Amino acid sequence: MHSSRWWSVFSNWPTYTLLIVWTGWTAPPARAVVNTEVTRVIFNAGESHYSLALANSAQHPALVQIWTDEGDPLSQPAETITPIVAIPPVFKMQPTEIRTVKLQLAEKPGLARERESLYWLNIYQIPPMTVQDAKTRQKLVLPLRIRMKVFIRPQGVGPLREQDGERLTFTFQPQETQLYVNNPTPWYITLAALACDNTSATPLMIAPLSSQPLALSGKAGHCRTVRYELINDHGNRWVYEKPIINSGAPENTVGRNPRR
Repeated sequence: MHSSRWWSVFSNWPTYTLLIVWTGWTAPPARAVVNTEVTRVIFNAGESHYSLALANSAQHPALVQIWTDEGDPLSQPAETITPIVAIPPVFKMQPTEIRTVKLQLAEKPGLARERESLYWLNIYQIPPMTVQDAKTRQKLVLPLRIRMKVFIRPQGVGPLREQDGERLTFTFQPQETQLYVNNPTPWYITLAALACDNTSATPLMIAPLSSQPLALSGKAGHCRTVRYELINDHGNRWVYEKPIINSGAPENTVGRNPRR
């Protein structure tokens, strides 16, 4: 089997965020210079590639590396194996340049057949530091990594529809004073907002065919109706309202909450 080492232009750089450190100056807030218009990438059934448009909004060039991982934000390109390949994986973008990167979906036997699979796309970038910057401002520029979700849908799992969000159920367990959300659908459901009376929950993503407890800001014992907002395929919100079911146990076992 052919073996090769993944080369990374950022191998020696931290991968958490972009930090600008000034000696004697206050650092401006970190901001990405290379961005994309979409908030998620979706491979619908039968699709094998996706064209991702990137734009460099700055007046200086940027070096970019793209790779995918299985959910660990600390992972490096050489440590991850996914069915998604970025072409090209490393490139330089000129000021104000717009370019397209191809995301190629390869066959992977382990992909789920009855539900979506989730991966994460990393857009890793570093702006240049001129010799003049280094001499006069003693500026240190560390890279920025943008992460977005990549959903892969098998045959039989179509696009998420608005009525699919109504399939979520909310179960209250009196003995635990705990409210659960159950997702019986084959999609990863992202709840951008959830409120019940005067309580609210932290935004979360629920894995397909799973249930999990909600982290509420207050007691949910007197809640009767839940109002929630779901993020759809286009990054927009659908709004719902459903009654709470009183039960001794949720319909499914509690699933792991993927990283957002």
